[in-house]
Amino acid sequence: MLQPPTKRRKLAKGGENKTLGKPDLPLSKPTKCLQDQSDKGAISSAEWQEGRMLDWMLRPCTTQQFIKQHLDQRPIHVSRQKHQHYFDGLLTKADIQQLLKSQQLQYGTNVDVTSYTNGQRINLNYNGSGNTDQLETADASTVMRRFNKESCSVRVLHPQRWVEPVYKLLSMLEDELRSPVGCNAYLTPSSSQGFAPHWDDIDAFVLQVEGSKRWRLYAPDNNADLLPHDSSRDFQEQELGKLLLDVTLHPGDLLYMPRGCIHQAQALPDAHSLHLTVSANQHCSWTDLFELSLPRALQLAGADCIGLRRSLPFDMSQYMGLIHQEEESAQRNNFTTTAQQMLQQVSKHMPLDTAVDRMSVQFVQQRLPPYGLHRREERPDLEVSESSKITLVRPGIAAMTIEDDSVVLYHCLNNPRILHASRPNDVANNESEDEQTDIAPGRLEFDVDYGEVLERILLAHGSKGVSMGKLQRMLDGTDSTVDLFAFIGDLYSEGLIIVQA
Repeated sequence: MLQPPTKRRKLAKGGENKTLGKPDLPLSKPTKCLQDQSDKGAISSAEWQEGRMLDWMLRPCTTQQFIKQHLDQRPIHVSRQKHQHYFDGLLTKADIQQLLKSQQLQYGTNVDVTSYTNGQRINLNYNGSGNTDQLETADASTVMRRFNKESCSVRVLHPQRWVEPVYKLLSMLEDELRSPVGCNAYLTPSSSQGFAPHWDDIDAFVLQVEGSKRWRLYAPDNNADLLPHDSSRDFQEQELGKLLLDVTLHPGDLLYMPRGCIHQAQALPDAHSLHLTVSANQHCSWTDLFELSLPRALQLAGADCIGLRRSLPFDMSQYMGLIHQEEESAQRNNFTTTAQQMLQQVSKHMPLDTAVDRMSVQFVQQRLPPYGLHRREERPDLEVSESSKITLVRPGIAAMTIEDDSVVLYHCLNNPRILHASRPNDVANNESEDEQTDIAPGRLEFDVDYGEVLERILLAHGSKGVSMGKLQRMLDGTDSTVDLFAFIGDLYSEGLIIVQA
């Protein structure tokens, strides 16, 4: 985060600013502004069916162009003067008003009411005359009075929980990206601004739905704040650095901002503004992968490398530590060199596959239920033979891991929409007892002998189906006691596979 100049952390010599994988620092390239001149308007049924949501959102930029030229690097603005109805049907001001009336939306958890004037942001997450420490259900008339009369912005958190088109879009994006996707909706009165300048810990795709909004984007003034792991505090105008972009979004337009891009937005005088911010890549960096894998790597390396188990020098406090950090000596150099060599040994023991499996399981447990798949729908009786072809109902709906001496399969078919993007405390505090007890976790546990067969099935989707005969031959000649037909029956009953005669 930005810090006062007197407390600004130093950049270490020798490359803390260096980037890996891509040669340029984030936000160092000019913003790309594109005009969508295609004849294609709002998304068609065929495009929904194909599930290429990111292509549709970014058009005329393709997903591959976006990943190569923009992701983590620079903002992109897509103007759609010819297609101002591009995002019609996702959400409207009337939908938000109806949500406030029909759902028990709670301040701070489901909805925020906020204003930003004269450099100060004020939250009005209460119905009465003063703020309380207790969760309070938002009164629809109070919220809309503050919107209409007091120029307050209304932020609806996670509208995908209640709004079908937003749920459909996000679920299909999660299918496509294989990582969590979130969303907030922002309803802002004319000539108003709801939030102070800040950066977020997510990559943001702004979809302008109604009205127009002026956006100003800035680069952080410290390279150590690029692609941050956490969101920032609110900034004052005088703290803002280099202006990257000053643009007005109109209905149908899109704006992409990498995490760490400071921004502020204000509705134009002629009408209210409504936009959706679709978020991705929250805590999905190399840092997060290593946080999962390093503890185990230390255990494995410590068991395998005797050097890591050797005693530290008795006298290290005489040349190491904060009071010696500005000194240069042979002892410090030797100590640092030895530590770096030890870390190289640790890196050779990184259980990267296991860590990726853990991240995959976390995603499967947290994601939306796949659109169009219903776990409890009636299915015909299973008929299976050696020639039957087994396919996964949809890629990415399940993840496998090893726990103790068992193979555990997690899937998302049971995931409740109403808890998408919830933190554990949100679930405990805000969901009814009936909603909590009715949730059956998508988890199946099998003997480890089923592992190889399950791996093959998880790779079998679309035209890559695998026959029962091939699965059986994988088991022939082994000591496995796998009951393949019973195993397939369990997966079929759970709704995870399609069996074709």
